[in-house]
Amino acid sequence: MPSRFHDRGRGSSSRLQESSTDSGFGEWWAAIAVLALAALGIVTLSGSTEPSPEPPSVNPATEILASISPSERSLAEVSEAFVRLCREPVLVALELEPDCETGVIVLSDSLFDGFGSAVLTAEAKQDVTSAIQIYLSNMRRMPALWNALEAIEIRGHTDPRAVRDPYTTNLVGSQQRPLGVLFALVGPGGLPPSERIDLERLAVVSGASFSRPPAACPNATRECYAQWRRVEIRPVLSESLRRQEWSRTLEEIRAAYRGSQENP
Repeated sequence: MPSRFHDRGRGSSSRLQESSTDSGFGEWWAAIAVLALAALGIVTLSGSTEPSPEPPSVNPATEILASISPSERSLAEVSEAFVRLCREPVLVALELEPDCETGVIVLSDSLFDGFGSAVLTAEAKQDVTSAIQIYLSNMRRMPALWNALEAIEIRGHTDPRAVRDPYTTNLVGSQQRPLGVLFALVGPGGLPPSERIDLERLAVVSGASFSRPPAACPNATRECYAQWRRVEIRPVLSESLRRQEWSRTLEEIRAAYRGSQENP
């Protein structure tokens, strides 16, 4: 009897232990199943485990060229406008045609009434007034140039000679001449009302003394001094269309672009 009850107790205890072990093992598998289902749900919601394709690479030089093309077109239009101005028949006949590259009209020393005078001769006043009237009316008909026009600078220049304080003395003289030109253009017998209003709005008067000699005769010699003494009427373009700076920048970008094409 004792032996039988003892064996029965052992069997019952063993079954309980096995049942407990089976129960723990099942809970472990149940946890794995839950995690697997959760992972499957995440994958399903995300749609795909494959990485999204990378966007195609773009050559930065191409993007830069595309971004500056509007400014390049504006520069080309301004350049064409200057070329048309410098070929204007009346300006050519008066020998007051502007430079084809810069649009600058140069009033030579011979147009003034004597050495150091700030007054135009009677004939010169008539010619300069006619030239500036045509100059302004033509620019007004060229939107690319007219819309980019920030100012019209009337700048005086002298030669370096003076008894004392050459720069200061000549600075005063270089300011007097452009003032005399502007007064002649906006005063009695000058420009008609429409051109006068435009010039009064745009005109800026300056003097450079002898600091900027002409490129055609830069030497400080008696042979060049007559060319140093002059008044320049200069169109000043807006900051976004500084022609020389933009041209240099565009050429550098083109060179970089060509290099990237040759060495991809």
